[in-house]
Amino acid sequence: MKLVLFEYTCKCCGNFYKAPQINPYAYGEFLLRKRNSPTLRYLDALNTPAYAEVADELRVNEYTRALDDITRADVLQIIFGSAACDPDVDGEPFELGLLPCCTDCGETVSISWQITDPIEFVEKDLIPATFSGWLNLTGRDRKKKVLAVLTRLSRFAPTRGRREEI
Repeated sequence: MKLVLFEYTCKCCGNFYKAPQINPYAYGEFLLRKRNSPTLRYLDALNTPAYAEVADELRVNEYTRALDDITRADVLQIIFGSAACDPDVDGEPFELGLLPCCTDCGETVSISWQITDPIEFVEKDLIPATFSGWLNLTGRDRKKKVLAVLTRLSRFAPTRGRREEI
């Protein structure tokens, strides 16, 4: 797959490095990343039933159904990797929206990033994300999984019997 290179500056160590991203003009396509690892997975969200199913769960979930569509889409991207994607062989989850890890210190916190100028491309063989765990869950268990991930990862989760405000 043809990816675009971005330039990053690590917030932790100041290292300047390049890493691939999906073309910024692509719609519904994402790279899933792991923390402190260069491992990637590809997601074509528009053609992945699991993505729509997690989105549907968020539309009816008591803690997220009152959110506007844009905020709920943000929540979907925060939780999707942990909720529906199979983890890597080491058991670590993949995440949407995670910046690439620094080539020196391995952290995923950058103070700046931009597309290279002139634009540089790189060809990479990407492994598609898989969803075996999600597909093997019953509808009820999928609801529980979404709630568990919301509770663990998101400010939209229940706390002391109430939903936290945005």
